[in-house]
Amino acid sequence: MKSTDLEAEMAAAANSVRQAHIDRMIALGVPGASIAALGAMQPAFGISPAAVEPSYFYQPVDGPTHVVMPVMDQGEMIDLIAWRSSNPARWFWRTGLGWALGTDWLLPRWDNGPVKLYATPLEWLAGAGEGICVLDWSAPEIRDLAALEAIEADELIGRRLISVLSKPARMPRVTYRKAVQRAA
Repeated sequence: MKSTDLEAEMAAAANSVRQAHIDRMIALGVPGASIAALGAMQPAFGISPAAVEPSYFYQPVDGPTHVVMPVMDQGEMIDLIAWRSSNPARWFWRTGLGWALGTDWLLPRWDNGPVKLYATPLEWLAGAGEGICVLDWSAPEIRDLAALEAIEADELIGRRLISVLSKPARMPRVTYRKAVQRAA
């Protein structure tokens, strides 16, 4: 799926947001200022019907209404996720390319303070996107978090991160071939 297709899908979802949806987000603990701050950089969220699949993917067709959020990487929309406001700890991918929200926080910054790690997309939205929310804990890119100077997280997410980063990195079997003598 092309980035332009994702952008069109996200634009349609963002255009479906009504005051009742914003009120629901505020009731869930998302400050209006956070929605506005994130919305100044990227679409904060949208609303779309979605049919979820057992494989944790979704299709934007008839189904229950979901909150839809873009997964960005260096300004490019690479995926969308959808989740229900009644269960923000369970989300579904559109393409499967997005391993985390807020990956730009992995880029070098002038401030080496701790990067906030959020448990759910709802918490990340409440934090105005200032930090990272891991969407796929089995993604190889998760090891990029080890390069950060410091991470701030709640205890459950912090322990999960330590557990994942403490596992040895997979190393391929390396074999050596004999040196080939070439004629001069």
